[in-house]
Amino acid sequence: MAKVIIAGEKHLSTPNLPRQSQHILIRPKQFPSGRYPLEKIWYPLNSFSYWQPFWKKFQVVHAFNRIEYTNKPWFVTFEDHRFLYRNPKNKLEEIAYPILNNRLALKNCQKIIAISDYAKMRFINRVAEWNISEELKNKLAVIHPNFAIKASQPKTYKDGETIELIFVGNHLARKGGIVALRLAKKAESLGLPIKVHIISNLRCGSGVPTDFPDQSKYTADLKLLDLDNVVFHKSLPNEKVLDLLAQSHFQILATLHDTYGYSVIEGFSVATPAITTNICALPEFVHDGENGYHLKLPLNEIRHWNDWLHGEKTKTDEYWEIVNSTYDYLAEQALQKILHFLERTDKQEHYEYISTGALNQMKNNHNAEKQNELFDNLYAEAAALN
Repeated sequence: MAKVIIAGEKHLSTPNLPRQSQHILIRPKQFPSGRYPLEKIWYPLNSFSYWQPFWKKFQVVHAFNRIEYTNKPWFVTFEDHRFLYRNPKNKLEEIAYPILNNRLALKNCQKIIAISDYAKMRFINRVAEWNISEELKNKLAVIHPNFAIKASQPKTYKDGETIELIFVGNHLARKGGIVALRLAKKAESLGLPIKVHIISNLRCGSGVPTDFPDQSKYTADLKLLDLDNVVFHKSLPNEKVLDLLAQSHFQILATLHDTYGYSVIEGFSVATPAITTNICALPEFVHDGENGYHLKLPLNEIRHWNDWLHGEKTKTDEYWEIVNSTYDYLAEQALQKILHFLERTDKQEHYEYISTGALNQMKNNHNAEKQNELFDNLYAEAAALN
């Protein structure tokens, strides 16, 4: 049995760790605690974050979105290339960043784990010109996030049932909640049997990638929460979210940018197919016509919707016209997908087929029991090197 330090971003670690490990997983408290952690003093100090007064023996470090400064065997799991240290802003940083990045090539760095092929691609592109790129690529592996499987069999659809859709995401506009609301409005005007559940704290506007910064632009869309075919749940515990996912026919995640999309996998755990965009990592686990449907956006070479995600251009009227028309475009696509489903003569058989596809994707690629064994073996092998 090994003692494993868990370091770095908690939001990423939760679905990318063993769920019931035979090893002891230790998450040290942030140091210094309070409003000013190490990275606020100087960003490269982030790599020393678990170096608090900590005298317990441990054998392995597993870091998330962060390069650790340690002599112990260690792993790093990441969601895209941004965990690599940034371009230097001063002479001292110019020295520190290469030293920290080069730690990935040291022997005690056991594996560099991407959570998707998208993340792997972003990493390879970033390190392509580095003199250690080949060494890093040899350590690179893809291990998808894992969750507990909740369903034992696929779901069924009874002809004539109201189609229940569910959107889960605190970033309402970026993740596609605006699309879901506009879809509900279209469905209501056409008298279609569609109900939309929204689980969100409704954050949109300034500070959210892809959003138009002026939140007032979203006022009309937020009023759609009062539609008769919309049910708004501001905040729910995870078990209640899973219950709603299980009761819904489809999850909708018409996101404009997402490094992964964990809620889709949680939906698959209860055999719920997904309707998603085709961006970033989503096509790796949402397969059109097999476990859900794609809403297709024009993409660039790195699977991004556009190059307007940051900067001053996002504040222009032109950008609002772009995102506003894109929300409409995706809502219309989603409507057509559902209409096509309702018009199928074999919709009951087809729904069971794609629900089976969702459950199989979960069992084969995101199964917590399988991932538990995989990580436990990695930790045991690394601990044996001490």
